[in-house]
Amino acid sequence: MKVQIIPKSAFSVLGIEGRGDADKGPEWIKPLWNKAYNKFDGIKDLVKSDQEAWGLMSVTDEYLAPWKKEGKYLAGWEVEPSTKPPEGWIIWDVPEQMYAVIACTMATYGEAYKFVVQQFLLKEGYEQAGAMHEFYLKEFQDIEKDNLYLYFPIKKV
Repeated sequence: MKVQIIPKSAFSVLGIEGRGDADKGPEWIKPLWNKAYNKFDGIKDLVKSDQEAWGLMSVTDEYLAPWKKEGKYLAGWEVEPSTKPPEGWIIWDVPEQMYAVIACTMATYGEAYKFVVQQFLLKEGYEQAGAMHEFYLKEFQDIEKDNLYLYFPIKKV
């Protein structure tokens, strides 16, 4: 599996937020995406690009920390940091960070996650420095075969 280390400037994402049991993520995250896409026309003039979307994660009691028993998720699109969220939407600001990035499909998501956390980070002298995020290109249409990208914030140990 190929992992890239890349820097990413601070960015802001406008989206629909939800929370739920970490073990049941697919059950409550998919409806968030459906709601966000159904309401997208109301924000399309605010987003930087409708060609890519972010699934941001955070534990419920510490902003942008990795999930524990429960997590929060923001399904949305990148916007300018000064954007004022319309009613029903929320903005999360993500600081500038280094990321370990790996491509996967939904079928290989768990394998990719474990590879980064249990092998790559340790071998390369990094540790996870916050919650992992998902990045989707517009080409992500077929949940069974299209790639998404997992972004792990990292720091040297």
